[in-house]
Amino acid sequence: MSASARRYSPRVLPSERLTPRRQLLMLDAMAEVGGPDLRSMSVQDIAGLIGVSVKSVSRTVPFLLHTGLLQGEGRAWSLTELAFRLTQLRTADTARARLLLRDRWHDSWFHKVALKQLASGPLEDEKLAQSLSAGLPGPYERGLYLTEWMAYALLLDRDEQKRFILPAEQDTPPRTTETTHTAPFGVLDPLLGTPTERISALPDGDFIALMGAYRTVFASLASQSSHPTGH
Repeated sequence: MSASARRYSPRVLPSERLTPRRQLLMLDAMAEVGGPDLRSMSVQDIAGLIGVSVKSVSRTVPFLLHTGLLQGEGRAWSLTELAFRLTQLRTADTARARLLLRDRWHDSWFHKVALKQLASGPLEDEKLAQSLSAGLPGPYERGLYLTEWMAYALLLDRDEQKRFILPAEQDTPPRTTETTHTAPFGVLDPLLGTPTERISALPDGDFIALMGAYRTVFASLASQSSHPTGH
């Protein structure tokens, strides 16, 4: 994290003036104009790119600095290498863009808070937003926008009732110390035998379909293990 980012509070919420989607579009516009050399831009120039007020951009900057997406000093800002890579992936492969943020934010303060709050079960948007924004200034929307950012970054998932839950890999109990298994994995063989890089490189539609299929399998297996049949 840059020196300028460290001057902000260690717990920073997104601005309520721009939705996460608009903030992502702001980064996209900066990448298109600034190019790979990460050219700095004034707040006025950034505001002009996306047609919003200077105040909206100024209020958006702290969270983007805090999370490693912007860098700079005073009233001139540029994308970080992480942010530029994100914008390029958003054009080519949305799934990989989201995985990039997940890997970079997995140890953030807001991820830790969410892990703690969701460990005991699903939460409605409002409840999780209240936990994330507890003790921090600003309107209610700031906590909600943080949950949206986390969902985009694949740090959170939703259940059938649209409540926030931990992603499947976070919700899985630790493996035992056994190094072998006595029965074939069967339907899980293709996933378990495929390198992570190959899975994450799939086109968006194939990636989402694959994850949905295996979530269904895991849910079915969990249901069977919690309701064993007698013999």
